[in-house]
Amino acid sequence: MNRRWIVIGGVVVVIVAGAALLSGGRRARAQAAQTERTTELVEGPLQIFVTGTGKVEPEAQAVLSFKVAGSLRNLTVEVGQRVSSGQVLAELDPTSLDPSLVAGEADLITAQQALEDLLAGPTEQQLAQAELAVATARDGLHDAEYRWSVQQEGRRASSSTIRGAEAGLVLAEQEVDQAKGNYDQFSGLPSDDPVRALALTQLVAAEQARDAALRNLNWLTGHPTEIQQAMLEAELHNASANLAQAEEDLAELRAGPDQQAVTAADARVRAAQAVVDQARLISPIDGTAMAINHRPGDSIVPGEVEIVIAGLSKLHVDTLVDELDIALLDLGQEVEITLDALPDLILSGQVAGIDLVPAAGTAQYPVRVELEGSESGVRVGMTAALSILVAQREQALLVPNWALGIDPETGAVIVTVYRGDVREVRVVTLGLRNESFSEVLSGLELGEVVGITIAEGSPGSPGGFFGPG
Repeated sequence: MNRRWIVIGGVVVVIVAGAALLSGGRRARAQAAQTERTTELVEGPLQIFVTGTGKVEPEAQAVLSFKVAGSLRNLTVEVGQRVSSGQVLAELDPTSLDPSLVAGEADLITAQQALEDLLAGPTEQQLAQAELAVATARDGLHDAEYRWSVQQEGRRASSSTIRGAEAGLVLAEQEVDQAKGNYDQFSGLPSDDPVRALALTQLVAAEQARDAALRNLNWLTGHPTEIQQAMLEAELHNASANLAQAEEDLAELRAGPDQQAVTAADARVRAAQAVVDQARLISPIDGTAMAINHRPGDSIVPGEVEIVIAGLSKLHVDTLVDELDIALLDLGQEVEITLDALPDLILSGQVAGIDLVPAAGTAQYPVRVELEGSESGVRVGMTAALSILVAQREQALLVPNWALGIDPETGAVIVTVYRGDVREVRVVTLGLRNESFSEVLSGLELGEVVGITIAEGSPGSPGGFFGPG
């Protein structure tokens, strides 16, 4: 993706005005046209775009092919028709298949019946629920055992934690002594004296902190009360009983159909189904048939592409953005999309994805644009041109880039202002800039005339530092 800069705001106004500005200066100076180029500053809108190209692609795509040889008997879909996931799209003629594949149909029926007979007892859902109940009960027992253990004397805290609590109590008692001594100095003052009140408040706070430290130490070094211990024992017993009951319930369910037999029967069904499915094509996604390469009666070669299904509910265009421009993009930015095949159709989209790393071997970052809505005629694979608006000004003072220069000593941007025979070089501050115009933030005024002097004998218009107008 490259950067394309344009000035719009009424195409006729900007383009015609620009042409008039450039040619007006030449006509006004018929004799000096060879040496000077001038224009009058105007205001107008300025928009900046990041552009790129890519191909229209579907949200999902499935390329289907037969795994065995045979003759195509049945085709249930046509190009452009919508299909559903799991829908059978094509089948081979059984008479054209290897005998082992034909026998697979009978094997599938037999395997399915055997599995249904085994599952006549408990269902897989019932077994899963019973297994979940056992797992839950085990977790409950583990939690009860942990709660019982950490409440016992000597297990509530490590020795370092207890030492820390003891030290905290010593400090808290010291704070009480200091606060009490301070309060005793003012206790004789009236009760409404603020100094006495402050000292009393500090004493009460220190006593509360000491009491909290004492309670914490007592808990860490203590043991459950009789009532607390009884509750812990009851909780542990109840959790153990719950696990025993859940395991018993699961065992009773499993005593119906043998799980290993069910698993084996299910495997036989899957194997038989896989054999049968070799003679048919089944859509793995919801979508639209984009291509069908054979008709009923055609001979099929294994591995050849037969049907292509694409999910067209969401279309997107992937493109690459240069590292200089990637910081200008954000998710959700509006995108204007045009198609080479449908030049009169303008589509809308949004930036849906911006990769964090560049494409291999490049300094360009992959960007995905999702199309909004669906338009008739838009097809997968069409070449799309993307235009992403990244900055704009509704009304800006515009100076043509050919009139700009650089001060070689300071590096500042400069412009020559023409006032009759007077030439004044000014330093200007620029804002947004594209390939033709720059936004003037300071240094110039609307209606002023700016220009450049072209050395005689130079071929054509040399333009300014920022490029030709």
